[in-house]
Amino acid sequence: MRHVSPRILGVDFSGADDAGRKIWIAEGRRAPDGAFLLTDLRPACELEGGGRAPGPAIAALARHIMREPETIAGCDFPFSLPRLLITEPRWEDFVRGFPARFPDPDTFRAWAYRAAGNKEIRRRADSTAKTPFNSYNLRIYRQTWWGIATLLHPLLVSGDAIIRPYQRMPRKQRPIVIEACPACTLKSIGFYPAYKGRLSSHRDARRAIVERLVQSGWLASPSRTLMRLLLDNAGGDALDSLIAAIATAHADVSTNARQDERFEGRIYGTLSHASVTSSAQSAIS
Repeated sequence: MRHVSPRILGVDFSGADDAGRKIWIAEGRRAPDGAFLLTDLRPACELEGGGRAPGPAIAALARHIMREPETIAGCDFPFSLPRLLITEPRWEDFVRGFPARFPDPDTFRAWAYRAAGNKEIRRRADSTAKTPFNSYNLRIYRQTWWGIATLLHPLLVSGDAIIRPYQRMPRKQRPIVIEACPACTLKSIGFYPAYKGRLSSHRDARRAIVERLVQSGWLASPSRTLMRLLLDNAGGDALDSLIAAIATAHADVSTNARQDERFEGRIYGTLSHASVTSSAQSAIS
């Protein structure tokens, strides 16, 4: 019986007040030739039970991830903090206590900055992948809080999904959630033009990114409808979700974690020509 490639989700995450409009989800599967086949693209507010506010939007996203057991979802937000700031014996313990310990994003940001000696410390994963910001940077801390408190925490507590590389690969099929970074992925292919904005130059840059991904074999040409969504979304959120999906489709989720990754995690974002010929399918099967 022929094995069907796993369902791939790329999620451009947000912790904004209107997160439902800014969280975009790209869905598809990886073709035998390695190219990602984009089949659906939408904001979280259009998911069943979704809304504009972050609470219902992220709850709808969690349900969407769990819809099919054979799913790998790559989400663009920090899954953890620098090891120095985690006093719990395991990352799982840190996440289990996260919402009670930090009831809101500002409480989380104030604690992290103070605990780090009023400095912005980066995870090894951040340095390796060259992320734009650290986990509690002023521009990213709300995403970190909403992501850990309202997406990872319920998935971890319920056991409905496996968070890699922190947790072991599942014995029975369950959705796998990993951390992705569209900016890091674009940097890995050496093509990172300014594409977020309403100017014609920004739209041209979005088109150029899609065309580069197609020409390089990482992406199958999107339909006209999906291409229009990718180009017309001025904030670049739709395109970022696609880039996250492509990185996720080529992620080796089965590789064991190093000691630092058991606390700080790994960002699955690097693309190479070799990754086109390797298979995410074999990692999850």
